Amino acid sequence: MILQRVLPRGMVARLALVLVAALAIEFAGNLFLDEWRERGLLTDQRTHRIAEQLANADQVAAQVDRQRRPSVMADMAIEGMTLNWVPGTVITDSRTAHPQLVRMHDQLLTLAPTLVGRDLRLSLIPSDDRGERDLLGALRIADGSFVTFRVRPFLGSPPSPAMTRLLHLLLIAAVLGAALLMMRALVSPLRKLAELADATGRGAAPDGAVDETVDGPWEVRRVATAFAEMQARLLQASEEHTKALIAVSHDLRTPIQRLRLRTALLKDDEPREAMSADLADMEKFIASVVGFMQCGAEEEDRLIDVAAIVMTIVDNAADTGAEIRYEGPDELLIRLKPLALKRALGNLVDNACRHASHVRVTMRRGNPIVLSVDDDGPGIPADQRDEAFVPYRRLNAQPGNGNSGLGLAIARKAAAQFNGSILLEQSEMGGLAAQITIPVPRPKVRA
Repeated sequence: MILQRVLPRGMVARLALVLVAALAIEFAGNLFLDEWRERGLLTDQRTHRIAEQLANADQVAAQVDRQRRPSVMADMAIEGMTLNWVPGTVITDSRTAHPQLVRMHDQLLTLAPTLVGRDLRLSLIPSDDRGERDLLGALRIADGSFVTFRVRPFLGSPPSPAMTRLLHLLLIAAVLGAALLMMRALVSPLRKLAELADATGRGAAPDGAVDETVDGPWEVRRVATAFAEMQARLLQASEEHTKALIAVSHDLRTPIQRLRLRTALLKDDEPREAMSADLADMEKFIASVVGFMQCGAEEEDRLIDVAAIVMTIVDNAADTGAEIRYEGPDELLIRLKPLALKRALGNLVDNACRHASHVRVTMRRGNPIVLSVDDDGPGIPADQRDEAFVPYRRLNAQPGNGNSGLGLAIARKAAAQFNGSILLEQSEMGGLAAQITIPVPRPKVRA
C-alpha cells in the first residue's frame, strides 16, 4: 500500500507521528477559533479610503483655525467613519493588547506615508448593536491637538461563551477521532496477526500465510516472520505426529482382529467375554485417538438441516438401548460444517449415555443456536469442569467403561471449527448439562 510506504517503518516513529498529527490538528483548530473570534470586517478598499481620509484630515486641520476645526472635521465624515477635532484626548493606544490594531496601524502607515512617525493611537470600543466593536483613534497634529475618528464596525461580534465551549468540544472530538483512526491503522497489523495466530491454533491458516499478509511497522513484520517460521515448524510437526498416530492406530487394528478371532475360539465364556470387552475398549480408544487427530481437517461450510443431524444422532443412540429423547424444532437450516457438528454432538451424547440412565437433547433457535445435552448422571464438580476438556484426562475413570479421556476434547475441538463453544453446567435432571453454542453467520449482502 502507498500509505504503508509513506509511513515511518518503526512503531515508535509511527506513534510519534500520531502524536504530532493530533497536536497539529489541535493547534490549527485553535488558530481558526482565534481568527474567527477576532475576525475583521473591513475590506481592503475601505481601509484604503480610511487612510486617505485620515491623511486629508491631518492636512486640513493644520490649515483651518481652531474654531472651525470641529465643523470642518464633521463635514469630512465618510460612510462608516466619523471625524472630530479636540484640543486634548483621553484615547490611549491599545495595540499591545490587540493584534488586530497592530495590523491596522501598519496598514494605515503603508497607505498614508505622511502619517509615519506621528502619534497615532488606536483603541477598541463596543459598537451600538449586535455586539460588534468599533475602531477608535486619535492623530496628534502639529499644534498638539488631536483629530479623532471612529470606524464602525471594525471587528465582528465574538461568539458567546456557550458557542465557544461547543466549538472547543467539537475540536476535541475531531482531534480524538483523527487520533483513533490513525491508531486503528497502526494496530490493524497486530489485530490481523492475532487473527492469523488464532486461525493457526485452529488449523485454519495456510502455511506461510502470516508473513505474506501482515503489514505494518518493522517490529510487527519481524514478529510475523518469526511466527511464520514457527507456524511452519508446528504444522509440520503436527502433520507428522498425526500421520504417525494414524499409522500406529491402523497397524494395531490388525493384531486386534487376530486377537478377536482367537478369543472367539476360547471355550470358557468368562475369559472370552472379558477379553472381548478389553479388545472393544482398545478399538474405541484407537478410534477416539484417530478422531481427535483428524478433528482439525479442513471442511467447507454448506447448507445443512441441524435438526435432522441432531435427531439422527439421538435415534442412533436410542438404537443402542440408551434412554434418550430430543426436544426442539423439526427443521433448522443454516450454513455449517456438518462433520464438525456431528463430532461435537456425537461425543457429548456418547459421554452422557455412558454415564447416565436418561439423556435429553434440546435445541433452541436464535443467534446463537444452543444445543444442550442433559443427563441424570453423577455430573462433574464445578472446579473440575475445565480440567475435563484436557485430552486424555479421565475424571473418576472406571476400568472397562471405554473412556479414552478424549470425548470432551474432541467435542470442543470440533465446535471450534464452526466458531462454536461448549459450556458445562449443572443439569436440571441432576447430572451434567453440556451446551454447544452455534453462532449463526449473517447472510452476505450483494453490493
